[in-house]
Amino acid sequence: MAPYEALYGRRCRSPAHWYETGENQIAAPDFVESTTEAVKLIQKRMKTAQSRQKSYVDRRRRPLEFKEGDYVFLKVAPMKGVMRFGKKEDLTYQEQPVQILDRKDKALRNKVIPLVKVLWRNHKVEEATWEREDEMRAKYPHLF
Repeated sequence: MAPYEALYGRRCRSPAHWYETGENQIAAPDFVESTTEAVKLIQKRMKTAQSRQKSYVDRRRRPLEFKEGDYVFLKVAPMKGVMRFGKKEDLTYQEQPVQILDRKDKALRNKVIPLVKVLWRNHKVEEATWEREDEMRAKYPHLF
């Protein structure tokens, strides 16, 4: 298979076949002949280059032999799906608000949204977030 065909999944169209589908444009016979000869020359040179590269690699390739106790590097590729090797401990935790730091009203075009700045457990003050006051009152009434 030619490299172009392997790369693009179709045969390479030489200039002799560049006309649109449906057009009955016939190129001059000498142009078709010269183009065909050029394509054959290119194919021959590519085959020569591929053969040279293959022989170079084949001469330097050696069979792998390992003994017990040898250290080897293994490349592990991810598989489709996940294989579980036993049950792992659950490392998730619930975010719990600790304190309300600030309060402000966000004015939109035709309504006002009350916001509170919430300090969360296991977070620093710089990481506090602005949340809607009504949602926080519903979920965490002990903060108010």
